[in-house]
Amino acid sequence: QRFFRHMCMSAKVPAVVKLAKEALAENKCVVIGLQSTGEARTEEAVTKYGVEMEDFVSGPRELLLKLVEENYPLPPKPDTFQQGEEKVTEIQRKRHSAQDVSFKGRVRKVAKMEDVSDDDSGDYSPSESSDHESSESDEEFHMCQICNSEEEKSLLLNCSGCSLRVHPSCLTPPWTGMLTDDWSCYSCKKIEGQEMEHDANVADFSKRYDSAVERKLKILDVIRSLDLPNNPLDDIIDQLGGPDKVAEITGRRGMLIRTSDGKGVIYQARNAKEVSMEMINMHEKQQFMDDKKLIAIISEAGSAGVSLHADRRAKNQRRRVHVTLELPWSADRAIQQFGRTHRSNQTSAPQYRLLFTNLGGEKRFASIVAKRLESLGALTQGDRRAGPSLSAFNYDSTYGKKALTMVYRGIMEQDSFPVVPPRCSDNQASIEEFITEAKVALVSVGIIRDATVCNGKVAGKLSGRIVDADMHDVARFLNRLLGLAPDIQNR
Repeated sequence: QRFFRHMCMSAKVPAVVKLAKEALAENKCVVIGLQSTGEARTEEAVTKYGVEMEDFVSGPRELLLKLVEENYPLPPKPDTFQQGEEKVTEIQRKRHSAQDVSFKGRVRKVAKMEDVSDDDSGDYSPSESSDHESSESDEEFHMCQICNSEEEKSLLLNCSGCSLRVHPSCLTPPWTGMLTDDWSCYSCKKIEGQEMEHDANVADFSKRYDSAVERKLKILDVIRSLDLPNNPLDDIIDQLGGPDKVAEITGRRGMLIRTSDGKGVIYQARNAKEVSMEMINMHEKQQFMDDKKLIAIISEAGSAGVSLHADRRAKNQRRRVHVTLELPWSADRAIQQFGRTHRSNQTSAPQYRLLFTNLGGEKRFASIVAKRLESLGALTQGDRRAGPSLSAFNYDSTYGKKALTMVYRGIMEQDSFPVVPPRCSDNQASIEEFITEAKVALVSVGIIRDATVCNGKVAGKLSGRIVDADMHDVARFLNRLLGLAPDIQNR
C-alpha cells in the first residue's frame, strides 16, 4: 500500500518541478502540498547506512528491502539441530562404561594406595616395583561385563566405542567373527547409525538453509539494483535549489541535503541554523512571507494554522501557485490545505494545480476536489454555505461506508448488486465474470482473507471472508485500490 503511494507520488515529481519553474519565471511563488514526508524511511536508512550516503533515500526501495528482510521465509537454522549433540553423544558413550580391571588387580591397587598414604618419609620402597609389575600382569586378565567372570584380555571383545569387554559367546546373538580392535557393540552401532542419520539431516537442513539465504540475498541485490525513485520531498527540494531556496513546513525533524561537491548527500537536523525545532516551521514560513524564499512545501502535520496567502501586510505579495502533489482521501482535509493560500486580505487569489495520475484511485478523488474548488467564488467568500456541501464529495462518510458495504456484499454474493456493475450488461454471465475478477483483485490486496477454491457444483469459485473492520473502512479500500493493475482500477 505505501509502496504504490510512493510510486504514484514519485511519478508526479517531474511535473511539479516543471510547474514550479514556470511559475517562478512568471514572477509568481509556489506552494507545494503533500501528506507524507517519508521521514520514517529516511531515519531507517540513516540508522542502517550512516549520515553520509551516495544519493537520496528511495522510499519504495527501502520498503521492499524491509519487506524481504523481515518476511522472507527461511527454514530453521541448523544450529538448533546441533544444540546438545556433544552432550548426548558423551552420555550415550558412557552408558556401558564400567570397571575394566580384574578383582585381583583392583585389590593390589587399593593396597598400594594405602601404603603410599601411610608412608610419610617419602623413601623408596622395593615393594613398589614388585607391586607395579604384579598389577601389569594382573591387567592381562579382565572381567566380562555380562557374566562377571575373569578372562584373558586376548579372549575378550573390546568395544572401541564404550570400552565394553565381553565374551563373544555372552552376546545376544553370539559374536562369531574374529576378535578385532575396531569391534563395536550393538548399542554403539545403533548410536553410530543414529549419529550418521542425524548428521545427514543436519547437512540437509544446512543445505536448505544456505540455499534459502542465498535466494534471499539475490532478491535483495536485485531490489538494490532497481532504479526506483527517490523520496519525493527530498527530490523536489534538491531540484528546486536546496534548502536555501525552498521553505519546508513539515513535521519531520531531519533532512538529506546534497554535499558541496555534489557527490553525495548528508543527513542533518532541520534546525541547523540556530533555530529551535519547535520554531523551525514558523521560521521557514516567515522566510517565505518575507520574499526570501519563493517556494514552500507544506504537509498536513506541519502546516496547521499557517497562513501562506498573498497578504497585503507581507513583503511577498506575489501570486501563489498552489500545486498539490498528494491528495488526501477526505475532501475536508484537502480543502483545509488549500485554504493555507486562500485567505482574506490577499492581493490576489491563488492558482490551484491538482496533479494526479490516470489511476482510478487518484483520478476519481481529484475530479471531486476540482469540482468543489470550481464552486468557490469571491462573491460567496466567507459564507459557510458557499458551494455544495462537502459531505456530498466525501467518500469516507456514512453513505460512502454503506455503499462500500453493499459493494462488498455483492462481490461476496451475499446480496445482489443494487445496480448493474460497470461494463456489465443485464446478462448474468457478465455479472459473474465481474464478481470473479473483483474477488481475485480483493484477494490480491489482502481484503478477502482465507481464500479457497470451491469444489463440487461451484467448482472453481473463490470463497473467503472480509473481516467486519474492513466492511466499512473506506480509506483502506481506496489505499488498497492503488495496488491493483491500472485497468482494474479504472474499471
